[in-house]
Amino acid sequence: MNASSIGRRVRLALRGRRAGIGTFSPRSSVGVDFGSHTLKAAEVVRSNGGFAVTRIGITQTPPGAVSKGVATNPEALGPVIRTLLDDSGIRSKRVVTALGGQSAIIRLLTMPDMPEGELERAVAFEVDRYLPAGVRDVKHNYRVLGRKPKDGGGQLEILLVVAAKELVDRHMAPLAAAGLTSAVMEVTPFSMVRAVAPRDGNGDTATVYVDIGAESSDILIAVEERLRLARNIPIGGNTLTKAVAEALGLDLDAARTLKEQRAQALVEGEFISTMATELRRSLDFYQARLGDQPISKVVLTGGTAKLRHLAPFLSGELGVPVELGNPFGACETAGLAPEFVADVAPMMAVAVGLALRGAQD
Repeated sequence: MNASSIGRRVRLALRGRRAGIGTFSPRSSVGVDFGSHTLKAAEVVRSNGGFAVTRIGITQTPPGAVSKGVATNPEALGPVIRTLLDDSGIRSKRVVTALGGQSAIIRLLTMPDMPEGELERAVAFEVDRYLPAGVRDVKHNYRVLGRKPKDGGGQLEILLVVAAKELVDRHMAPLAAAGLTSAVMEVTPFSMVRAVAPRDGNGDTATVYVDIGAESSDILIAVEERLRLARNIPIGGNTLTKAVAEALGLDLDAARTLKEQRAQALVEGEFISTMATELRRSLDFYQARLGDQPISKVVLTGGTAKLRHLAPFLSGELGVPVELGNPFGACETAGLAPEFVADVAPMMAVAVGLALRGAQD
């Protein structure tokens, strides 16, 4: 097994810093989010005043070009990404992208406290335990979340991320086809949390994040930006679209339009009930196993997050506030139309989080 971290040109990044303020020369980065329905790009510039989102681009993903959070047709995606960046006026060459949460293994480990060199070897040994059958060549990274005292010594809480090298290489290929030569890679849960996490410094409560993609959804629980639980469920916007299409005998485009126009009648159906059930399971697991901090709220991102009455329904089912995520909350957006920023905010969380990751380096 080759379990080394990804090399100089492509790195599997695992970080948790929040956007801050410093004194340094301007630096820009672009985040590219590969969705199975839409491709999103955001350019972030870091300067003396903090961070500013200067450009945003959104376009349709070529059919079948992205599946399960991974690029599957680099030849089709490359030109579309190049056109997206050019049409959006994005010029930065510092590119950050991410594998979908369903294409990576994310685990919270507890290990005895030990020196860094020993820890690296111990984590590499642990990687083998989580590999699917037939997968041997992988990339991994880890982050120490904290230390807990224990009789006879301390324990480390470690967040481990593992991805198959073949998936990583396949996901990077469209960027090379688009003429981009330098990239950092992480996984989408970290990008989304980085973009929309509360910035009040309150580590006494936990926040639930739900990123509703077209094919699947990530359910995450984090304290500030420290991920405590990550699940991927096979329920997304396409689930609802297909249900409407089958029930009414419509094609998918017509069903998608109807879904958006008649949301109030639809949110009470099987889709929203299943989503509420999966959220409740995640909350129950967290509170039983990991819940040192109580849940304060749920934050929704992704295109389907804007479905009317979705947030109030989930709030009533879960008994906690539910709100839409705003990745622009800690960034200047003076050069962008306010109405456009408000309209696209939930679906841009991953792209903005990726760009922030690059601008922070």
